[in-house]
Amino acid sequence: MSSLLRRRRTDGEDPERPRFRPTLPEVNVLPASVRVSIRVRKLVRLFVLLALLLVVASGGVWYLQSDRIARAENAVETATEQNVQLQDDLAALAPIRELYGEITRLQELVATTLAAQPRAAAVITEVIAAGEESAGKDISFSSIDVVYKGIPVPGADLNVCPNPDPFTEEITIGCVTFSATVASREQVSNLLRALGEDSLFVGPYVTTSNVSSVEGQGDVVAFTGSAGISAEGLVTPLTDEEIDAIVNPPAQDEDSSQTSGDGNPDEAAGEAS
Repeated sequence: MSSLLRRRRTDGEDPERPRFRPTLPEVNVLPASVRVSIRVRKLVRLFVLLALLLVVASGGVWYLQSDRIARAENAVETATEQNVQLQDDLAALAPIRELYGEITRLQELVATTLAAQPRAAAVITEVIAAGEESAGKDISFSSIDVVYKGIPVPGADLNVCPNPDPFTEEITIGCVTFSATVASREQVSNLLRALGEDSLFVGPYVTTSNVSSVEGQGDVVAFTGSAGISAEGLVTPLTDEEIDAIVNPPAQDEDSSQTSGDGNPDEAAGEAS
């Protein structure tokens, strides 16, 4: 303890106090408003500098992209001119487009109409072939006529030609009638059998027959007949769905057909009377 006190006296310094260093006195005589204005001016200079840097940077970016922007503007102008030219061409071609649409509709109509037409030439050819098969050179056709009746609607009579089987459910689209002479009735039966085996015909039928004697030729059988033309006689055959819709039409509700708008059968009967 005593040694510490002696050391303090000899050194002349207090370890707990900072060492004194002589300096000139400082006195801030500027008012607070001046100090604030100085700080504001510094901030203004900083903002102006930042704004200049931003303008310079924007100008540099624009200069670097100016070539690309110019090319894009030229491309837009070119595309606009092409669009105007295309619109003018479309307006000029409008009558041709309408004519093309009309021709297309006519083509579809013709195709649809032809698809529902019978193969008349094929029908006549098959009748002649059946005659030659059944009677050879003894048969001589005087007339062969094809009458087209059209595709029957669902629920309509399927047989529009004379048919030995009135209960058949085969669809016929027309009739073929023929007149011919042969040497015997057996050849007439052979002709009917040949036509019946051909899927193009339905219910071949002999309408009239007459046997006469011709000098130098013997007996001659003159006959007339007919046969229904099946759906295979169409240019475009019917589909299975169309055939089923014609042969098996949906059942009609008799009650609904006999009632009027409010469903009162008495009023419907009164209107019918």
